[in-house]
Amino acid sequence: MSLLGFEDVMKADPSAMAKAVTDWTEMARKYQGVQQRLESEVLSVTGSQGLWLGSTASAANQHVSYTRQQAIDAQTEAKAVASIIKDAQGDFESAQKKLKQAVADAQADGMKVTGTGSVMFDVGALDPASRSAYHHEPDYQRECNEAAGQWAQKIKVYVEEATAADQRAALRLRRAAKVGDMMNEFNGQAVGGGDEADGRRAAELASRLKDGKTLSPEELAELNNLMKANSGSPVYGQTLLNTLGAEGTLLLADELEVRLNDRGGKLKGEYGELQTNLANTIAGATRDTSTKFYQDFRKGLQEAGVKNIDARHFGGSTAPIYGYQTLATLLQHGNAGYGAQFLNDLGADVIAADRKDNHWKSYQFNGPRPDLVHDPVDGVLKLMGQNPEAATQFLDPEGPGAEDRLKYLLRDREWPTTYTNTLFGPPMIDKSTHQAGLAAALEAAATGDVPGDNAHNGGPHTPAQARVMQGAIDALDGGGKGETVHDDLKLPLANALSDYVDDTHAVLSENQSSKGRDGTWEQNGEGHIGGSPDHLIRVMRGVSDDPEAYATLYNAERAKAAEVLAGMPADPQYSSEDRDIPARQVGSALGAFDAIRSDVILDEKDDRMEWAEKTGEFASSMNGTVTGFIPEVGDVAGALVDAGISKWVDNVKEDAQFDGNAKNSDTHFAARTQSHEMALAWGQANNLPEDSKTTNAVSTEMKTGHTTGNLNAMIALGRNGQQ
Repeated sequence: MSLLGFEDVMKADPSAMAKAVTDWTEMARKYQGVQQRLESEVLSVTGSQGLWLGSTASAANQHVSYTRQQAIDAQTEAKAVASIIKDAQGDFESAQKKLKQAVADAQADGMKVTGTGSVMFDVGALDPASRSAYHHEPDYQRECNEAAGQWAQKIKVYVEEATAADQRAALRLRRAAKVGDMMNEFNGQAVGGGDEADGRRAAELASRLKDGKTLSPEELAELNNLMKANSGSPVYGQTLLNTLGAEGTLLLADELEVRLNDRGGKLKGEYGELQTNLANTIAGATRDTSTKFYQDFRKGLQEAGVKNIDARHFGGSTAPIYGYQTLATLLQHGNAGYGAQFLNDLGADVIAADRKDNHWKSYQFNGPRPDLVHDPVDGVLKLMGQNPEAATQFLDPEGPGAEDRLKYLLRDREWPTTYTNTLFGPPMIDKSTHQAGLAAALEAAATGDVPGDNAHNGGPHTPAQARVMQGAIDALDGGGKGETVHDDLKLPLANALSDYVDDTHAVLSENQSSKGRDGTWEQNGEGHIGGSPDHLIRVMRGVSDDPEAYATLYNAERAKAAEVLAGMPADPQYSSEDRDIPARQVGSALGAFDAIRSDVILDEKDDRMEWAEKTGEFASSMNGTVTGFIPEVGDVAGALVDAGISKWVDNVKEDAQFDGNAKNSDTHFAARTQSHEMALAWGQANNLPEDSKTTNAVSTEMKTGHTTGNLNAMIALGRNGQQ
């Protein structure tokens, strides 16, 4: 695409287009006058009224009738041209406005923008001290140059947007005027501008692709232009998707996937762009779920979703590709964001189909479609992982139709397996399953954060989010099987549970305020988890086979423990219970984690030393300055986080190397040592002597709590009190 000049876009006067719209509208009105005069003054004579008879009259009538039709067609064409110009004016003005704003913002950020749209940091505008710093600090120069590059890219995007608007208008005008038509007649079929007209044109081109036909590079570029410019428009999207139909949309999506991965194919970049634009079009068309279009489109997807849409290709009958698989694959390419209700409806429909007849329970690698989402259930859940609102709504046990959804997904569902065909003998079955989408949706639903954004900071949570977290714990520990957790779920579950560290600390320490609560509870409008410590401990043990997951949970508890200890009063005028009770509760929670760690080592797996090494690395990577779980409580908590961690790490490794330590009920070295170190650090932070009775009392209470918490957790893990 040849771009318009930066200065051309900046200095263009779109108001001239408004005058053109007025002129073309007036032209249509004048042709209407010609039509009316022909009808009233000429055809009334040459027509059937009998005022002029004979062969000459008939010939004249035929000629005038043709001229009248041309006047009608001229009105259609003139109105279409006016509509196209008006639409182009709006698109161009929008791009121009964004471009001018970007230039102004770049200049305000200390940039100089040249007449070609290039951007550079304006060193000359700096004061002498700043200029000197710029010349002598490479990092400062790099930051400024990177910022200039980002502004230049933004400016280029808006120039491209203006260029695309110009090209769309040019193509529309050529079609409306029938440029190149040898008949040299007005176009009575001319189509104007606007989203609906764009949708019809896009459907015309897309239908040919859907049927396996080829578009020229120019036509493909035009289709991408229309798709990109209008993907957020419900009118455009509904016009396009209504024309294609739900099944036709999936056939188009499959055709794009095959062409994109054709090794010898051309225009792969264009097909990839079209894939994204089609997905974004679906996002825009399905935001309003109250429309008749949406209800019809959803019903069409329900029917097409379980059809073999690959039946038309060779081999499609023996290795079917179902519509929901293609849809999930297409939607992964979108970047516009899907509506929460659309994702919930789609998830409900896919799971309903899955429960009725799991068409995708086993599959093999598909060469023409290497990126095919074989399991549409997990594929839709993956999309929800990017939309926490949708994920929470879908997995909330009290949500519409979601009462046993978590149990089905976490315990009851037969997840698909892969197989490989061999030259001799039966297929080779790969028993592994993939639940990455479920993992992402769970983490997003329980926390309200998009996984991977490092946004977890200990809440607060809505009641619905807490119900998801509690529901996941209860489902995973159904029948006391919480220690068995799928590999894909371990770290995401640890991330989610860490976000509930206030609640998990209360449950593990058997805090009186959490007793008697069988599940979730609310306070001041916020949701919390509760329930039996046994359920929580077994689920935590289940995720802890992954050393990073265990370290994530333990680091959050370290942060919480530091916060609790930092809040204890050291002044003797306070009752000893103000220190003893929270210290004992901290020890109890740390003791439970020590039991979980011991249980991993006591499983006597060959990789226990590797687990200990990695756990130590992950646990050591956190300190009081970087954790997001400690509120703004001052320097004390930050200092307490690190207290004793190095000795804790050494003891973990020692227990793994000589697992007898973990079996000895009198030696819980790791967490007991850290408890003592944290107590000493608390005393030092409060300016107490090293041999202070208050500090020793806190240390004793933490050790007592540790013994209790460790013993109870071991029993919950089936160790019957044996360490």
